[in-house]
Amino acid sequence: MRALVLAFALAACAKGAPTSPPGEAKGEPAVNCTASEDCDLVDACCGCNAGGRKIAMRKDAIAGFEASRAQRCGGQMCAMHVSTDASCDAEATCGGNGRCNVTPHMHH
Repeated sequence: MRALVLAFALAACAKGAPTSPPGEAKGEPAVNCTASEDCDLVDACCGCNAGGRKIAMRKDAIAGFEASRAQRCGGQMCAMHVSTDASCDAEATCGGNGRCNVTPHMHH
């Protein structure tokens, strides 16, 4: 019986395993870039109007990231207040590391 359960579990895990583009970790948003125009900000599980933050990623990956929101964030509760996270007043830039970054605006 245990062997049957184990075989079923292994088959279920192997079926439809997601793949990532070369150089990017599984489950990580696509962040490699060559120019700031490649990047944009998107709400993390909770947006700035719900106590959350923004993250930077390639523009061509945003639709897929948004489509997976329910799966990624299903169990997360968001606060009922406006966030003060620096990412909420920022822009996406392509850093010297070739990755999309959240660059907060400077306030004087």
